[in-house]
Amino acid sequence: MARARGSARGSDRGGGGRVFRRAVADGFPPARLPAPVQVNALESFERLIGARCEAPLPLLEAAASVALYARQDFDPAQVVQTVRTWGERLRARIAPDASSVSRLRMLNHFYFDELGFGPDEDDYYCVDNSYLHRVVERRAGIPITLSLLYIEIGRAIGLKLAGVGFPGHFLVKLAMSEGALFIDVFGRGQTLSAEALRARLKAVLRGSDEPPLAPYLRAASEREVLARLLRNLKAIHAENEDWPALLEIQHRLVALLPDVPEERR
Repeated sequence: MARARGSARGSDRGGGGRVFRRAVADGFPPARLPAPVQVNALESFERLIGARCEAPLPLLEAAASVALYARQDFDPAQVVQTVRTWGERLRARIAPDASSVSRLRMLNHFYFDELGFGPDEDDYYCVDNSYLHRVVERRAGIPITLSLLYIEIGRAIGLKLAGVGFPGHFLVKLAMSEGALFIDVFGRGQTLSAEALRARLKAVLRGSDEPPLAPYLRAASEREVLARLLRNLKAIHAENEDWPALLEIQHRLVALLPDVPEERR
């Protein structure tokens, strides 16, 4: 992995004033420097994810709460409410009989053009790209965080969306009666053919044999998505040698996957 960069400082790709105005308009302030927290952030996270590994969890709430350990003034509920409001706003525009393809087009226009979300190609490994509140504030992220928000808004308008833990690059799956579409949200909503997916898989696995595609295209559970997000953060904090932050993420991985010994290392 390339050398990680960034912190809660927020690299806004030259749009600091624009980011500030967007953040205030959405109902929460831009990130400030970390301060000591007065609540037990880990206990809050554990309550959200629940005790049983097989039980579903509220992914948006859990992902938003990850940053609670670093910020006294941070309210994850404001992030959740902002995303839910976006979903309600888009749902009000859609006719009840609109097809899945029509809804998908409207989602792409709303998410990428109106809200202005897009890939952070300039500073991919900036830690801000993996903390959900900073992705919402900056409108920039990496495949998994952009996809998580895209899925939440898409489900609000009736699309059967799920994350796909594709090797090397998180994707989104749209289930339809005609079959499934696979979407690269980091690629601004590009749909991927079977040939394109095979080429990506072969490039990542680097094997001489052509691997079967189907096992890599199953829908990921909420717990699997959250675990992948946390592992990304763990790797970035390790590269930055931010050991206190890494330890906080490690605690959350152990709480999320208590039966996985590898997460205790």
